[in-house]
Formats: sequence, C-alpha cells, structure tokens
Amino acid sequence: MKNGAPASRRPVPPASQAGATTAARIQFQLARLGWPGALGAVLLLAALAADPLLVAPLEARLADAQSVAASRALLPTPAERQKKPLAVPRERVETALPRLFLAARHHGLSLDEGRYAETGKPGESQSLRIDLPVIAPYPTLRAFLAEVLDDNPALRLESLELRRDDIAATELDARLRFVLNLETAR
Repeated sequence: MKNGAPASRRPVPPASQAGATTAARIQFQLARLGWPGALGAVLLLAALAADPLLVAPLEARLADAQSVAASRALLPTPAERQKKPLAVPRERVETALPRLFLAARHHGLSLDEGRYAETGKPGESQSLRIDLPVIAPYPTLRAFLAEVLDDNPALRLESLELRRDDIAATELDARLRFVLNLETAR
C-alpha cells in the first residue's frame, strides 16, 4: 500500500484456466522429480488401482481358508457332545480301542506298542489309561487327535508330550496319554 492506494491483486483466472494451471503445476513437479520420481508416481498409482482388483479377492480366499481350518480344529459343540455317552460300559471297551487303532491307521500312524492300566476302585468312577508312543509330523498328529477325540467323547487326552531331536526334522516323537472313562458297575 503506497500512499493509500489499494494493493494490486492478481486477477482470478477463469475456471477453464484453473485446470490448465493445475496440469502445468503437476508437469512442473514431475519434471523436478525426474524420471525416478515419475516412475515412482506411476507405480504408486498402479498399486492403488491393483489393490481392489488383486488384494481383495486374495483376502477373501484367505478368510475362507482360515474359517475352514478353524472349523476343523474346533471341538463339537456341547449339544453335540451331550448326544454321545461320556463313559463306555465295561463290556464295550473292546469296541472302543479298535476305533482308536483304526484312526491311527487312517492317518498312517503306527501304534506298535502301548501301555494300558485301569485306574480307580470298584464302585467308584473307573478309567482305562492308555499310553502310546508315536512318531509322526505335527499336522498328522493333530488330525489324528481331532478324529479320535471327536469320534469318542468318553476318551480324553490327558497329556501330550512332544520332542524333536533336530530342529530341521519334520517328525516328532510324541507320547500320548489317553484316558477312557468307564461306566461304574451298579
């Protein structure tokens, strides 16, 4: 402001010139960045465009796979477990054990040796303790345990001991201890 005169202002460009001005500014900034900056900007725009096209379907497939894996790992609901007996009559112990060995064979496990011991006193709750050494990969062990425990609710896994001698080994030395609940004599 000189001598009370108003300061000169830039004239406001019409709307058609505003788009051209913006385009000119973008060109100027890209020229300043050079070809590496222009390549980076193009790659950034390509990544933003590819995200909904590539990543969203992959995330959906991953969510589906995770839900299938989670449903395989889940135990039956309490309502489903109540339909099955939680104890085996003494007379049917001979039918419960072969199902255990059949599941092992189904998963390619060898149960060559095992220790069996009855626990409890007559007239009280009794059970049959089954100790089994197994050598197998972890996914196979997990699938075997899921099948056996789902198939027979009277059988419970009391302990699971895993050992691997070498970190690169895929096979685990496992010691499984099951307890088969027996019905008390009345």
